[in-house]
Amino acid sequence: MLVVSKERYLPLSINMLVLYAQERYFYIHRDVYDQALILSERYTDLTELGTLVGGYDMNHDTVQWFYEHAPKPIHILAPYLTLIDGEIDKDLELCCGVLHVITSLIQVRHFIEKPLEVRRRVTFSLSIREEYEMAWDRFFMTALPYYQRNAYYGSSNNVGRDVSNESATVISTEEAIQQHADVSTSPATANLESTSRLEGFSLKRDEAASEPAPTSLVSSEAERKTTKSLLL
Repeated sequence: MLVVSKERYLPLSINMLVLYAQERYFYIHRDVYDQALILSERYTDLTELGTLVGGYDMNHDTVQWFYEHAPKPIHILAPYLTLIDGEIDKDLELCCGVLHVITSLIQVRHFIEKPLEVRRRVTFSLSIREEYEMAWDRFFMTALPYYQRNAYYGSSNNVGRDVSNESATVISTEEAIQQHADVSTSPATANLESTSRLEGFSLKRDEAASEPAPTSLVSSEAERKTTKSLLL
């Protein structure tokens, strides 16, 4: 999960971190954060990682822009924007929304270790924007506006810490959430887990394929199952 907002919220789901940079708050799941951190330490050259990811060339400028403006270690996810079959504007919220869906469907750390023929077949359509907007709406409905935090936890339960040698501040809320499990396990929060099965992507097929073209922008259940089986 990767969500961006100019307003500060207190996530009510566990394993969520909050980064602050560029006058925005970046809400990122701990698993995605760890994958990005490992990639940023392993690949200091953006070109090297971009070659492994592959994808389309149309968003090369946007990839470079996101790499320079996004907070560390989220910036290393920039090359995965090339998996979108369509142009992406230079907008932090849009780019993070696209990456929200991509990281919900593939393990970015292990994707580059897959065979080349598998990586070439994975692509996402522009309908991905509708998918992340719905997921973000669900996140904001279940998150707590920061000014209301005292009603649940009190002012002493939220502790901020700086990531070493990074420009963003990470605020961990996991300990406070665990003290109030009845909140974090509410039905509204459970809806957040469904974002890991978002639609909005498609598979690039060979010219000789006999399957008919999809009739809508949203990918079919069969396409989602096929992509996941490729990345196992």
